[in-house]
Amino acid sequence: MNVKKMTKTELYELAKTYDIKNRSKMSKEALIKSIEKYQEKVAPVEAPQTTSSAETVTSAMPEEKPEAPAPAKKPEYPIPDRYNIDTVVLLPVNPKKEYVYWEVADKTVDSICTKHNIGTPVFILKVFQSDNENKEELASVRVSKYGNWYFDLYCPDMNLWAEIGILDNKGNYYPVVNSKKIKMPTDTISKEIDKETWMSVGENIEHIFELSGISDVQKDELLSSARLHTELFKKLHEQEGLSSSALYKKGGE
Repeated sequence: MNVKKMTKTELYELAKTYDIKNRSKMSKEALIKSIEKYQEKVAPVEAPQTTSSAETVTSAMPEEKPEAPAPAKKPEYPIPDRYNIDTVVLLPVNPKKEYVYWEVADKTVDSICTKHNIGTPVFILKVFQSDNENKEELASVRVSKYGNWYFDLYCPDMNLWAEIGILDNKGNYYPVVNSKKIKMPTDTISKEIDKETWMSVGENIEHIFELSGISDVQKDELLSSARLHTELFKKLHEQEGLSSSALYKKGGE
């Protein structure tokens, strides 16, 4: 910008922009000197850097975000075939079928085989029926070290229990563990009859009717009917010992 070629009016406006004091009293030469002096003090403003069209397009494009890592695969915990413990579980299915699950721990097998000098152990599963102190063997089957089995033993109302043991090559049997005793279900209709209980009209019945919002006439009718039916059913039940359905029919006659 060549200030020397500018008019006094242009110089004055420029001095006004630079906020030069006493500019209205200055001559053209004084304005030129003041403006040049001001421009020397102020550092020139750097022009903005231009970018190529390719750079502009690149900067306008959204940055690609890195793909999120795949979630860690949860470890699978399969149900084991066995837990390496000594156990026998006997469960009733119906009056003529039973389910048994058993297992013998490795350390138990090693201990019995070492103690009794057994080369190849044979596992025997047995089911017993017990009555007080007496017991009767109902079934015996050769099995593996662990597993499950269904017995078809018709034993309604009987007390049963199962046992797993080891048999040596000489026929000697060594019991390992027993199940808990179970009571087999009956195969007939239950002989126990539940005693019927009758609900009587309590002292709070009037308060309940009041809260329901019914009229006094309706309340009196309901109270009278409820008391009448209660007394009727009680008397008939005490005298004849009838069932509730029979009492209802008799009360309606």
